[in-house]
Amino acid sequence: MKRLRNVGIYYMIFGIILALSFVFFQLWRISILGVFILLMYLLLRFGLKKKEIITRFNKRQLKNLDFFLAILPILYLSLSLWYVWRPYRQSVILPVNYEGVVAIQYNKPNGQEKNWTGGFLGIGASRLIKVDTTGISKTQFKFLNNAIPFLGMKQSHLNDGGLKIYYENDLDNEIIKGADGIYDTYRNNSELGIYFTGFNYYPLMIFIITKPENYYKYFMSKNEKDIIQKEYDKDPYNNYPPNEHELNLKNKKYYNLDSDYKELTKQ
Repeated sequence: MKRLRNVGIYYMIFGIILALSFVFFQLWRISILGVFILLMYLLLRFGLKKKEIITRFNKRQLKNLDFFLAILPILYLSLSLWYVWRPYRQSVILPVNYEGVVAIQYNKPNGQEKNWTGGFLGIGASRLIKVDTTGISKTQFKFLNNAIPFLGMKQSHLNDGGLKIYYENDLDNEIIKGADGIYDTYRNNSELGIYFTGFNYYPLMIFIITKPENYYKYFMSKNEKDIIQKEYDKDPYNNYPPNEHELNLKNKKYYNLDSDYKELTKQ
């Protein structure tokens, strides 16, 4: 009976600690299991007057059970975080020396067939997405949203280390190493820049690869973005705030590849 009581208390305390933490607070629900176990203990101990629970386990088996019950919350924490934050691995292949807009549409039945590259026995493989000279690509791959609804956990569309961008004549070296869309801007020594718009996840990803001196061929100036910001401040329900890199009027047509996106990002 003490084992049952102690496990219940342990799970409750573990859940409370998670609830008080900033990073893991959404995993507090394991304390519900602790409450359930404690209620079971109280029912057996004081309701049914049970002083012990008869089992067929020997001492070694009971020790193994104690060990499993002790590490279960740690496994729960580790596996939940791994599932939610695992990267969405994708390799985007551009034409040789391509510069300009790159727009990738996910979950398109008429898009490129699903192909994978790298990995071992399917582990660590990356989705292969090829882009032609138009800069637009459709793929049948769906950008996964790793979420556990019961826990209220989701990846928030961040994809740390998941995206790699190559030129088709150099598949061993990323155009700019580490340009995975977590940040807005990536630069390298060859003076190329990769600039991510607010479209950096399913169902549409848009980024521009170009030299810094050509930046305003694709993006709005600060004054143009200030106008959008003022409109948003006045009426946030019918407007949207400008992204760090907001496409200009000439290239705004790429936003139409996903008409729902701007609705989803309104505050």
